[in-house]
Amino acid sequence: MAEAPKTWLPTLAAERRSILQISGPLIGAYLAEMGMIITDMIIVGRLGSVELAAVGLGGDWFYVLLLIGIGVLSIVGVLIAQARGAGEDSRVSGYVRQGLVVATLLTVPIAILSWYLSPLLGLTGQDPEVLQRIDDYMHPLTFAVWPALVYVVFRNYLTAYENTSIFLVLTLVALGVNAVLNIVLVHGKLGLPALGVAGAGIGTTIIHWLLLGALMWYLHKEQRLRFRALLGERASSDRGALAEIVRLGLPISATYLMNGGLFTVAAVMMGALGAAYLAAQQLVYALLYCAISISIGIGDAAKVRVAYALGKHSPLAMRQAAGQCLLFGGIVCLVFSLGLWLLPDYLFRVFLNFEDSANAATITVALTLTVFAGCFQIIDGIHVIIGNALRGLRDTRTPMWAALVGYWVCGVCLGWVLCFPVGLGAAGIWWGMLVGVGIACLWMLAKFYFQTAQLLSAQATTSIR
Repeated sequence: MAEAPKTWLPTLAAERRSILQISGPLIGAYLAEMGMIITDMIIVGRLGSVELAAVGLGGDWFYVLLLIGIGVLSIVGVLIAQARGAGEDSRVSGYVRQGLVVATLLTVPIAILSWYLSPLLGLTGQDPEVLQRIDDYMHPLTFAVWPALVYVVFRNYLTAYENTSIFLVLTLVALGVNAVLNIVLVHGKLGLPALGVAGAGIGTTIIHWLLLGALMWYLHKEQRLRFRALLGERASSDRGALAEIVRLGLPISATYLMNGGLFTVAAVMMGALGAAYLAAQQLVYALLYCAISISIGIGDAAKVRVAYALGKHSPLAMRQAAGQCLLFGGIVCLVFSLGLWLLPDYLFRVFLNFEDSANAATITVALTLTVFAGCFQIIDGIHVIIGNALRGLRDTRTPMWAALVGYWVCGVCLGWVLCFPVGLGAAGIWWGMLVGVGIACLWMLAKFYFQTAQLLSAQATTSIR
C-alpha cells in the first residue's frame, strides 16, 4: 500500500500569527470606521435626539444597502486566497478586474435606493421630523456608494495576501479628518454655515473618496508592477471569474442584507414605539457595533485562512483556522459584553447629556436594553466568524438559509409578536433578535463540522486507495 501524502497543517503558533497578522490591522481599521460613525453620532447628538435618531436610522439603512455590494464583492478575497493556496496566482488579476466591474454595476441600484430612502421609510410610520432629517443626510451620502464599493474590492485583494496594515493606517487618519470635517460642516466653523445633519452626510462622502484615493496611491507606489497587471488588459479567464463572483457572491449579499436588515427592522419597530425608543436603540447599536467590528475582522481572517487551506486540500487546517478564530472572537465579545453590563452609564454619557431632561426617556430605555445587547453580541460574534469560515469553504448558501430562517422567520417574526400583540415592547424585540441569532449560529456551526468531516472522510478514503 502506498504511503498517504502528508496533509498540510501549520503549527498552532503559526496559525495564530497568521490570524493576528490578517485580523489585527483589520480590527483596528473596522473600529476606526466604527469610530467615524460614533463620531458622527456624538457630533450630531449635540443637535438633539431627533437628529441623532435620523442619522442613526439613515446610516443603518445606508449600510444595509451597501451590504448588497459588499456581500457580492467579499467573495473576491475567498477566490484569491484559494487560488494562492493552490498555487494559481495567474487567476488573481481576473478576480480583481471583474470585482471592479461588479462594483460599478451595483452602484446604480444602491445609489437610487439611498437617494429615495426617506419616502420609503415614510411607509413604516416614522416620525415626519425624523424623515426630513434623513432626507438631508442621505442625499449627499449617496455619492459615497461607488468609492466605498471599489475600496472593498481592493481590501479583499490585499486581505487574501495577508497584507492588511495599510487599512489601519488609512482609517486612523480618516478618523481624525472625519471628526474635523463633521464639526466644521455640522456646526458651522471656519466661516462656513452650519449644515446640520446634511453636513454629516457630506463629510462622510468626502472621507470615502479620500480613502479610495489614498489606497490607489498606495497600490501604485508599493505594488506598481502587480497593480498594472491587475488593471491591465482583459484576459480570457475574466469571464469565468465574473461568473464565479456573481454565483458565489449573490448568496453572501442576500445573507448580509438579511443580517443587516435585522438590526434595521428592529430599529424601525423601535421607531414605531416612539422617537425616544429609536434613539435608545441607536445608542445601544453604536456600542454593539464595536464588538461586531472586531468579530468581522476575525471573520475575515477565518474566511481567508479556511480558503487557503481549501486550496491546500487540508480539512484539518480548515478546522484549526476556524477554531482559533472562534476562540479569539468569543473572548473579545465576552470582554465587550462585561463592559456593556457593568458600565452602561459611563458609555452612554459619551453620546448624550445626562443632565438634560429632554434626554431622560432615551437614557432610561437604553439602560434597560444593555442586558439583551450584551448577550446578543457574544452569540452574534460567533455567528459572524463561523459564517465567514463557511464562505472560506465556498459554501455561501448555508449562511443565507440560516439568516433567512433564524433571523427573519424566527427572529423578526417573534420580535414583532412579543413587542406588539403580547405587549413586551422593546424587550420583546430583543428577545426575538436573541432567538434568531442563536438558531442561525447553531445551524452554521453544525454545517461547518459536517462539511469538514466529509472532506476528512474523502481524504482518508483516497489515502487507503
